[in-house]
Amino acid sequence: MSIDAEFLESLNQPLKKTMQDAANAIMDVYRKDEFESEIKSDGSPVTEADNNANNIIVSALKEITPNIPIVSEETYKKELDIPSIPYWLVDPLDGTREFLNKSKDFTVNIALIEKTKAIFGIICAPSSSQIWLGSKFHIYSIEETIPDSLRIVMSKSHQTDKDKMFLDYLNSLNVSYEIIEKGSSLKLCALADNKADIYPRFGPTSEWDIAAGHAILHAYGGSISQMANTEDLRYSKEESILNPAFVAFRNKTIKDKYFSILSEFYKKLV
Repeated sequence: MSIDAEFLESLNQPLKKTMQDAANAIMDVYRKDEFESEIKSDGSPVTEADNNANNIIVSALKEITPNIPIVSEETYKKELDIPSIPYWLVDPLDGTREFLNKSKDFTVNIALIEKTKAIFGIICAPSSSQIWLGSKFHIYSIEETIPDSLRIVMSKSHQTDKDKMFLDYLNSLNVSYEIIEKGSSLKLCALADNKADIYPRFGPTSEWDIAAGHAILHAYGGSISQMANTEDLRYSKEESILNPAFVAFRNKTIKDKYFSILSEFYKKLV
């Protein structure tokens, strides 16, 4: 199958409808006083909202693109091989902890992966119905400004000791910064929207957490680099579905100025 700009353009409207259908199903559960939830074997929570959204998305993708395989967080099995052809990578409810806490920082994520790269991504925030979309074929206007005070987006529910150590490191270098708290893939959307400048992530994430936002951020001139080197974050990894430590940048100018700081700090950690 040829994945080109025309093909992806033809998917925009049906995928937006799919995202809205999944978002509506999630919000139906969100408004309940009680709903089903459990803890998966990896320690992460899953609710009936995750499962309902997953069923809607998988069913729709099979109808829209019957020849493209689907890998979803809710059905992924380690023993299954990642497809060698382009495939959908789905997180039907990213930010389940935020959902359980009655925060509104949760999203629906669908990415298209080809040869270790996220080439298309679409994200929906169910609480607002806002949708972000981007692909390697559609590059939006790029804002190459650099801030006087670095806007660092970090997780609402996953800030770690390493995050705090990093902020202490910036203080030691007299780097001016402010913290913007977001949950789920909204952190990457904040970069695309020019509401934040960098997103450092020292703790583990899974490929489906990041792929859609990666494709969108790239379309806005941003990037996601592994902290251990300058290489882009990659997907379809044989060794693990988990991502290494990474940092996302709003634009190349910010990356050129701050990556060395992140890299030096990471070397101290490892």
